[in-house]
Amino acid sequence: MSINIDQHTDAFTHHVYQQIDPAVRSTFTPRQVTAIENAIRASRPYQKHPIDLRGTFPFYFVRIYFVLLMGRDKRSQTRNQEERRRRQAAMGSALLSMYIILSMLTPLFLLAFYLLKSLLGIDLFADLHLSDFFNYQ
Repeated sequence: MSINIDQHTDAFTHHVYQQIDPAVRSTFTPRQVTAIENAIRASRPYQKHPIDLRGTFPFYFVRIYFVLLMGRDKRSQTRNQEERRRRQAAMGSALLSMYIILSMLTPLFLLAFYLLKSLLGIDLFADLHLSDFFNYQ
């Protein structure tokens, strides 16, 4: 059985059908075809425009098409969500980078302060030195 795409099926739905393997497409029942068409139409809410002009101009050996869509902008909410996700990802990346850098620098700072303390002759713990832990003779 072959899918019988009627005249009411839009170009996008037709394109989706063409992407399905012909062996699989031939097994669809009319009920499945209707369900697929409804799912495709439901997932494309941006198709509902108050002004939707489409057409073609034939120029010698070339056909040129035009599309004019006008309506209320419903994308701003999506843009705001994407911008918020980008900011959160950037903040997470910055915090992780700062943590890694501080983790690497902390031992260096502790060693530098220990060397400075030793050069200045400051003894925080009497008779206890770092060299005692490494058995230097």
